[in-house]
Amino acid sequence: MRTRTITSFSIILLSIAAGGLSGCQSSCTGDPRFDNYWCARGNLSDGTYARQTADLRHTAADRQIEAASLRARLETRQAELAAARSQNSSAAQIRRLEGEIATLRQQISYLSR
Repeated sequence: MRTRTITSFSIILLSIAAGGLSGCQSSCTGDPRFDNYWCARGNLSDGTYARQTADLRHTAADRQIEAASLRARLETRQAELAAARSQNSSAAQIRRLEGEIATLRQQISYLSR
């Protein structure tokens, strides 16, 4: 009876330990902050991290180009708004330009994060 209990207990412990170990093996996230040594080693050797870094650089470059374009449009709209105010343009046109400027500023702010 005692050996049967010990055997059952041993089987239960081994099952829990095996489940825990298999969880460690399949926990590769592709994120070096969270990957364990073996995942990181594999991701370094197969180029996963290099591809991710290249993708991030490409995204950053695209955002910088888009932000520069938006800044140019913002400057144009601000000049149009100044001209509209100095020429006593309609309130509707001034509100439209102010709305466009606010939208452009939001977009630039979003891209600058």
